[in-house]
This record gives sequence, C-alpha cells and structure tokens, in this order.
Amino acid sequence: MFSGWMPQIIFPAWLVAWAFSGLAAGLCLRLRGPQRRVGLLLGGLALVAFISLAGLVFTSGEPYRDARLGWAVSAYIAALGLGVEAFAMRHLAGSERYGRYFAWMTWTLFCASASWMVDNAIVFAVCWIGMDVGIVRLISLQRGSRAVRRVVRTVFVRLLRSMGGIALISLLCVKSSGRISLHAGVAALAQRPHVAILASLVLAVVALAQAGNAPFMRWLLDSAITPTPVSALMHAGVVNAGGLLLAKFAPVLATGGIIPRALLMAAAWVSIAIGTGILMIHADYKRQLVASTMAQMGLMLTECAVGAYAVAMVHLVLHGVFKATLFLRSGSAVPRPDEVLVKAQVLSPRFPWAQLVGAAFFLVYAFPRPADGLSLLSGLLLGAGCAVALAAATSLRAGRWLGAAIALFAGALALALRDELIRAWAVLLGTPGSGNAWLAAVAAGLIALHAALLTWLRRHPRHPCSLRAYAWLAHMGDPSPHAAEAQPAALETLAKEAMLS
Repeated sequence: MFSGWMPQIIFPAWLVAWAFSGLAAGLCLRLRGPQRRVGLLLGGLALVAFISLAGLVFTSGEPYRDARLGWAVSAYIAALGLGVEAFAMRHLAGSERYGRYFAWMTWTLFCASASWMVDNAIVFAVCWIGMDVGIVRLISLQRGSRAVRRVVRTVFVRLLRSMGGIALISLLCVKSSGRISLHAGVAALAQRPHVAILASLVLAVVALAQAGNAPFMRWLLDSAITPTPVSALMHAGVVNAGGLLLAKFAPVLATGGIIPRALLMAAAWVSIAIGTGILMIHADYKRQLVASTMAQMGLMLTECAVGAYAVAMVHLVLHGVFKATLFLRSGSAVPRPDEVLVKAQVLSPRFPWAQLVGAAFFLVYAFPRPADGLSLLSGLLLGAGCAVALAAATSLRAGRWLGAAIALFAGALALALRDELIRAWAVLLGTPGSGNAWLAAVAAGLIALHAALLTWLRRHPRHPCSLRAYAWLAHMGDPSPHAAEAQPAALETLAKEAMLS
C-alpha cells in the first residue's frame, strides 16, 4: 500500500526532523538547566529514530536498496543520542555551557548520521569532518581547565589524520569515477588495483585514528577527562565509525590485496593487547572503560580486516549499546564506605568450570566448520566472552547461581541468534558473508596467544617480565603529563573562597 509514495517522503521527513532538532538545540544555547526546550530536542531525536526505522522498512526494494545501511545506522545513532541527551539533561545541570553541550551533541549526531545517508563523496567528507569537529568542540567546552585545553590540541592533531584521510579518499573516488557519486567512486576504485592499494592504506589509517587504536591511541586515553555524557556519545557513536567506513569501502579493500589488511590486523592486535592489559591493572573506572573501548575497537577492526564485515557491524552496535550503558552508570561504580572497609578474601583454587564451559561454547560453534577460519575466530570470541561472564557470576557472594544461569542463558541466546544477526547485517551491507579464512585463522591464533600470555602473567606476578609489563601498562594507562593538573582551577577557586570567608 505504501510502496508508491512512502519512500519519496521519508527522506524529506528525515531532514525536517533533523531541522527541528537543530532548531530546538539552538533554543537551548543559553540554558543553564533542564527546561521544556530540552524536551523539544529529545522529541526531535525520537522523531528521527522513528522515521529512520520507517525508512528501513519501506525502502527495502529497488531502487532504494543501497539506502538500507544508512537508515539502520541513522536509527541507531538517533536512539543512542536520545538516551545520552536524556541523561545529560540532569547530569550537566548548572554547567556554565549547559546549552552548548546539547547543541554540539546534536550537531555531532546529525553529521554522524548524515555521513551514511548521502551518496555524494564531497558531502560525505564534509559530514565526517563535521562529526570529528563536533567531538573536539564538545571536549573543549570545559575551557576553565588547563588540562582540557591541552587535551583538545592533542585530540585535534590526532583526528587530523582521520579528517585528512577522508578528504583524500573522497578525492580519489571523484577522480577515479569522474562523478561525485560515492557509490560510483567505490566501484571505480575497486577496478584499479594500484590505486586501490593506496586507498586501502589510507582507509586503514583513518579507521585506526578514528578508533583510537595503535599508533594513535593517546588521544582516546587522554579523552577520559571529558564529562560522562560526552564520553558515552564518543565511545558508542563516533570511535566505531571506522568499522562502518571499512564496510562501506569493502570492495576497495578486497582489491587492495593482503598487505593493507594484514597491517590493519597487526595494529588492531597491538591495540587489543594494550587495551586489555590496561583494563586489568588500572584502578580508575573511567580509564578502564576507555581501555575496554580500545580493545573492542581492535577486535572490530580485526573482523573488518578478515572480511567479516557483517560480524563487525553486529559487534559495533552491541558494543555501542553496552558501552554507553556502562558510561552512563559509571557514578554507581564508586563503592560505599562499608564496601571499601571489607577485607579482601584469599580465594582458594577452584575447578575451572568457567573455562570448560567457554571451551564447550567454542567447540559447539566452530566444530561444524573446523576448516573455516572465520568460524574459529567467532567461536573463540564467543567462548571467551561466556567464560569471562560465568567466572564473574560465580565469584559473587550472593546470587551466584542466578548469575551463572543468566550467563549461560545469554551465551546460548548469542549462539542461537548470532548467525541470524550476521545474515541480517550482510543483507543491509550488500557484502559477501564469508571473509578471508586464512587471515581469520591467523587472527584467531593471535588472540589465543594474547590470552595465553595474559594468563601466564597473572599466574606469575613476581616474575621480572610480569613486573616490567605491569609498569609499562600502568604508564600507558596513566594520563599524559599535559592531561593532568596538580591543582585544578576549580580547587584554586574553592581555596580562595575559603580564605576570604
């Protein structure tokens, strides 16, 4: 019934919804606390999410097939922005730049969403650059802090690699096809092997810089200084844009050969190793989340490097929802005084039930296709996740059996639904479901080696190698000297007020 006129009105309605959200954000510029105008902004974002879902449903056929990825990403970003800005409405109340936070968050969300909706290579580059500029501006709103001003310079310089790389890729698309269509440019680049190698290397640099992976990880670690809503938006909706970029340019990466993808996988593996190491030893909860993002983005880029783009997209969305939730509930991570005073218990060695259950999940997933490297990689990640969740659940003082049951149920549900989610994203992407089996087997081996090294280091904490690794990871996880203040400006103000009184 809607097939005739519905697709023609959805995109204009989407633009109108964003224009309404932008107008509402502009009306919030001078606010210092929650008011009805913020509610109008949240209503606009909800309308964008609803229209994006309608676009995903009603533009499934030709000639709108290529727009499905854009509608899916737009729905995800709008829903994410709605949750983050609803949290920020009270969390940022009283801030001197309360309204500007909402304005720049809305700008960043629009640019991130529009990047995947347009087929114009120049507009795509402008939206990508606008997204990164929005993040830099959000970080810079705490101008009263000397450390923030220095971190802003670091973030801008690191993200210049991403912005410059996108501009270069867009120019290559236009030059190769003679048209401004991004789809035509990707197809033209895929037909030129020598140019595709250069483009693949640039794409790898852009994805690594955007994700805060090696060798560009410092900006992501120092960005922990930002307010919680900004961190949630950045870690769930901006740093993972590199994975979407690689999926969009999948034909170019396939033509570019093995070298760019192998280099991407090597850098991602280093990021996984450093991120998980910092996560294990650091006491700062927010830095633990940042290190976790670094490791998770390394896994996502590894999946892209082996050609498993649909797997990477499932990972991207689930990680974004999970990480945004962790950031928004980070205030509850501070323990109560009675919890701090409880003495640590010395745990006796237990039978490794969690490891055995994880190994069982791995075998169930990978055994039907033992020669498929992608199945080995996916099964390894699934089994490791189940083992970690089960070990955490069984360590609880109360409700351990309920926690273990929930962990097992979640693992079984992931085992049952993972293939369906991957097939759904493969349809949206329009890319082949199978990746490079050889690269996937190498990636699975590297991740298994990394897990073995971490296990050895934890079991031999007094070994000289363990002590050196601990010291180095602690140094890597700490903020840069320019990203910390001996006495923040806020404390100086409080000290002056105390002296005057």
